[in-house]
Amino acid sequence: MKWINKTLPETNLQKFIFIFLPFACGYFLSYLYRSTNAVLAPYLSNDLSLNAEQLGFITSAYFLTFGLFQLPLGILLDKYGARIVQSFLFLIAATGAILFSFGDDVLSLTIARGLIGLGVSGALMAAFKAFAVWFPKERLPLLIGLFMSAGGMGAIVASRPLEMALQITDWRGVYLSLGIITIFVGLLIFFIVPEKKEAIDQEKPLPILKVLKHIYTSYAFWRIGPLSGIAGGTGLAILGLWAGPWLSDIGKFDQKEIANILFFSTIMMTIGTTSLGIITDYLRRFNISPVGVMGGALLLFIIPLTIITFGLIPKAIWPWVVLSITSLAATLAYSGLSQHFPTSYAARASTAVNLICFSMAFVAQYGIGLIMQIVEPGKQSGYSIKAYQAGFGFFLGLLIISYLIFIIMSLLEIRKQKKPLKDNNV
Repeated sequence: MKWINKTLPETNLQKFIFIFLPFACGYFLSYLYRSTNAVLAPYLSNDLSLNAEQLGFITSAYFLTFGLFQLPLGILLDKYGARIVQSFLFLIAATGAILFSFGDDVLSLTIARGLIGLGVSGALMAAFKAFAVWFPKERLPLLIGLFMSAGGMGAIVASRPLEMALQITDWRGVYLSLGIITIFVGLLIFFIVPEKKEAIDQEKPLPILKVLKHIYTSYAFWRIGPLSGIAGGTGLAILGLWAGPWLSDIGKFDQKEIANILFFSTIMMTIGTTSLGIITDYLRRFNISPVGVMGGALLLFIIPLTIITFGLIPKAIWPWVVLSITSLAATLAYSGLSQHFPTSYAARASTAVNLICFSMAFVAQYGIGLIMQIVEPGKQSGYSIKAYQAGFGFFLGLLIISYLIFIIMSLLEIRKQKKPLKDNNV
């Protein structure tokens, strides 16, 4: 079926309406799904008698299917386009949400949550693919920064507004409503978003394995990918689930206060993400790359994560605010990598990073709960700071190691770029 408007969008306003907004609605839902359990965790635990390991496993199923689908997703996006792929996937997400609303045990909820993750796995990458086709590469950091704010809005709704919705319905009603809305957004993308194949058809297609080998063996990928993936995955795991239990167990906040803290933090995350895109676009004039901005922002990310991990200031809200603001800096890797590869497999380059990110999110979200359960077996709530230090600390250590590797490889890259200049002067 063809796009409802035969005239392709040409002006920036038309592109914003027919390309940016439909995908932004999809990413809003993706982040809403991703973040709901930070507020819903105590309700799920109480209704179904779940411990930390079980809760982490159910919630992390989203990230497992999300991450595993990244490689085929990139191939599908490059072959069939963002519109068709994303519309179909959203029907899967809607199915998962509706099944989740009827789930009554760990297995059924895990399967449903996995379907949701699979269904929204293209919400970000499909948009990046469309942007790479329709917009110039040098403007992608700004565009991505603005787009990420839609995800921030989803996280905002998953905080205090979600807590307010639970005064009207329960978690089952929330997921049933989300499933219906997801169907609508999938249809919106299918009928509204245009297709543009000319830019891709002009490039000679390469074998799939050759493309993947080019991406995964490139120096650029190994310099950027691990840090982006580990930082992004750890941030998703903590802010998407474990922030709520930490604020309750260590901060001693009640459920309403927790929802308010998460609400404020996600507002700041949205502002920070948009600002990060604007700052990156501005610094481009001074030859400061998106990857350089990412490195600086993720250094700031490590600081509040360290404070939270060791419970140094349990009543302070600002570490969570700073963590939220800097948590999405890892997404700058997408625009950074897109400049190293041709448009014909831009999606596969981005999903290569996404594979690490969401695989790490799965490992971290489940792993934190597993480690906490090992430290304090038999508990379903009220974990001590020792349990959180063990769970959060393991992934903080991985993050620090990956950051040091990033610095070393960046210095070697700079040295490599300068070396020919020296040779010419001899």
